[in-house]
Amino acid sequence: MRRAVAALACCLSLAAQAFDLQGHRGARGLAPENTLPAFAAALSIGVTTLELDVGVTRDGIVAVHHDRALNPDIARGPDGRWLEQRGPAIHSLSYAELARYDLGRLKPGSDYARPFAAQRPVDGARAPKLAEVFALARKAGNQTVRFNIETKLSPQAPEETLPPADFARAVVAEIRKAGVAARSSIQSFDWRTLAVVQAEAPDIATVYLSGQKFPDAPKKVGQSGGRIWSPNFNALDAAAFREARALGLQVIVWTVNEPAQIAAMLELGVDGIISDRPDLVREEMKRRGMQLPAATPVQP
Repeated sequence: MRRAVAALACCLSLAAQAFDLQGHRGARGLAPENTLPAFAAALSIGVTTLELDVGVTRDGIVAVHHDRALNPDIARGPDGRWLEQRGPAIHSLSYAELARYDLGRLKPGSDYARPFAAQRPVDGARAPKLAEVFALARKAGNQTVRFNIETKLSPQAPEETLPPADFARAVVAEIRKAGVAARSSIQSFDWRTLAVVQAEAPDIATVYLSGQKFPDAPKKVGQSGGRIWSPNFNALDAAAFREARALGLQVIVWTVNEPAQIAAMLELGVDGIISDRPDLVREEMKRRGMQLPAATPVQP
């Protein structure tokens, strides 16, 4: 009974929110992804939610990083040189070892860098601890910003991460330690972690991610106990949106960066947008007379 009440309270809290503007990996289009400068940029612009990705290091630290292993398009080693290939798995490193890698700029000339011409490098930026992201929001005086935290694991690479249940519990523990359960959601493409959260921490919202091709996605989310579906915006059409609505799901799309795409998603009526350029989403929201999240400028 207690779990059911907690889950209902969580859903009612989410339903009461205004449009959810999420800064993707902080504000990846403007600052190095998943670093404190990127989260500071998003807070300073004004977002509803900081979207981010996490892994768990060998010594049990929940660290903010997108890939399961270091990405050679953003990572430079302790010697200052770009990694020549995919680096070690986050879970194989202690946090001190992970923090030796510089993630403060995009590798020049890489395909990965091409879409982000406006990103300003911040040499020396590291993969922060999840606790440091929570602390940055407190430093900004922002008591309402939410945290949408993605668990990065895959059944195809079990050796690279903690098992799903242990991974989910590590993230839940950090959320609880910071006292932000009511302002947090855990999202994943690997829905095994979401099942653990729903069973053991029903007061923390879960978000079901899906990619380009996922037949009957809204129905499957509902059957899994989900209340929030987060599809790739390219995979969302009016019919799928209506189906999700009929099932009582909130729909938050990723990753929407171009003005025409942003306008199209707002016109469709989605509940939220995850964007590398939250500044551009705000511009379209303002044009439509929508309420804007408060800006809380802060230095990382």
